[in-house]
Amino acid sequence: MKDHRENAILDYLREKKEATVEELSRALFVSEPTIRRDLALLNESGKIIRTHGGAVYRDEPGLNIPLSYREREHSDAKQVIAKKCLNLISDCDTVMVDSSSSALALLKLVGVKKSLIVVTNSAKAALILSENNIKTFVAGGQLQRNSCAFTGSYAEEFLRGFNADICFFSVRTLTRDGKLTDNAIDENGIRRVMIAQSKKSVLMLDSQKISEPCPNTLCRLSDVTYVVSERDISSEFKGYEHKFL
Repeated sequence: MKDHRENAILDYLREKKEATVEELSRALFVSEPTIRRDLALLNESGKIIRTHGGAVYRDEPGLNIPLSYREREHSDAKQVIAKKCLNLISDCDTVMVDSSSSALALLKLVGVKKSLIVVTNSAKAALILSENNIKTFVAGGQLQRNSCAFTGSYAEEFLRGFNADICFFSVRTLTRDGKLTDNAIDENGIRRVMIAQSKKSVLMLDSQKISEPCPNTLCRLSDVTYVVSERDISSEFKGYEHKFL
């Protein structure tokens, strides 16, 4: 019965690409706690990507969660985080941003700053910035269809040509022992370069992302300058309280 149910969940996600626990419960006539247990097992086996409140179908190893889903996920928290991060940017700064939905929320606000230069690997970020007439440089490389992001060696080499004042990025989870982890290995490669090329680095973290590790580790809390969340979570990371804004 369990195998049949798991196959039904996979079939549903393969067609819909994403679904909530409530939606799967209704579709399969199974209780929500049962669906949550099934999703946990499917996530452990690498067949799906577990999200807050549901799941996304994984059709490639290391695939990131679709940007369209991430932009809707905890959007209120992203707005609070973006407004806090805006205060860390000064006029005339060179700013690097990754392709995260949190960074996109910030870029919708930066039009109030003067003489910015923004460097990104996100195709969608470039569109947002063009509307605000901000000087923008976009890395080339392989375009990832789920994230609208350029990744790979060409993109990384392009980013190494810039020296930024500050970079903003997000990851899928921050573990209790201070690891920043994500599903997408290629995008973590981009973030490593951004952190290395920036005087200051800022992790934009929805507090609900404090969770178990994803397959790939980007870095540790000690490697970033600040962490910005929608609420105060500093007490949960002893020894790193000074990094949380």
